[in-house]
Amino acid sequence: VKMKKKKFIILIIIICASLIIWYFNTFTIKTNYEIIESEKIVDEITIIQISDLHGSSFGRNNKELIKKIEKEKPNIICVTGDMYTAKDEKGKQIALKLLQELAKSYKVYFVNGEHDCDEKFIQNLKDNEVNVLDYKKETIAIKNTKINLYGITNQYYSATFDLKNAFEINKEEYNILLAHISNFEKFEQFGIDLSLCGDTHGGQVRLPFLGAIINRGIWFPEIVQKGLNVETNYIKGLYSINNSYLYVSSGLGNYPISIRLFNRPEIAVIKLR
Repeated sequence: VKMKKKKFIILIIIICASLIIWYFNTFTIKTNYEIIESEKIVDEITIIQISDLHGSSFGRNNKELIKKIEKEKPNIICVTGDMYTAKDEKGKQIALKLLQELAKSYKVYFVNGEHDCDEKFIQNLKDNEVNVLDYKKETIAIKNTKINLYGITNQYYSATFDLKNAFEINKEEYNILLAHISNFEKFEQFGIDLSLCGDTHGGQVRLPFLGAIINRGIWFPEIVQKGLNVETNYIKGLYSINNSYLYVSSGLGNYPISIRLFNRPEIAVIKLR
C-alpha cells in the first residue's frame, strides 16, 4: 500500500511539473534583443517585431504583450503575418484589436502570412492607421536616419523570384524588408540590409543542442544542415550573409497545437546603431 501511495505521489508531481513547464514555455513572453551596426544609421533606432500571434491573447486584450512593447519605446513596430489562424473569427478579432491599439501610439507596418490574408481584415487594418505593405515600399525618417521599408506577401517562392521585378533600391540608404516567409539569399542579392520574417515558430518544439525538431519537412535541420546557407535552416534568431541580416521571429502563438518547448513566445527588439 505504501509503495502504491508513493508511486501515486510521484505521478502527481510529474504531471504538475509537466503542466508548469508546458504553461511557461507556451504562454509566457520572452523579449529577445539584437544589436545591428551599420554606417548608414546615424541615430540609434529601436524596432520591435511581432509575428505569428495566431489569435493568442497574453492577458485581457493582450495587455501583457502591449505592456512589454511599451517598455521598449520602439520607433516602429513591424508585424510579419499570421496574426490569426484562418477561419478563427475570435482570433481574428483579437489580432485586429491588438494592432488597432498599437497603431494609436506607434507606426505599425504589417505584411500578411498565409492565414491572415483576408481582404476585409486587411482593409480594417488600413482603416485603423496600420501601414499594410502589400508589395509596397515606404520611406521614413527617424531622427536623422532615412530608412526604406519594403513589404512582400509571398506564401511561396518560384525559382525565378527576384525583388528587382517589383522594386528599385538605393543601396546608400538603409533598407528593411518585411516578409512572412524568408528567402534570405534572394533578399541579400537584392541589397536588403535587414530582413524580418516569421512563419517557422522557431520550430515550436526545440531540444537542447539539437534545435528545432522539424522545419519544412526536414528533421533536425539545424544539425543536418549546420553551416549551410539553405532556407530550411533559417528557423529562429539572427543570421547574416555578407553585410545583410535576417531575423526570424519564433512568434507568439502556436499552430496547429498549443505546445512549445525551449522556445517561448517572443517579441524581438532590434536596435540599429
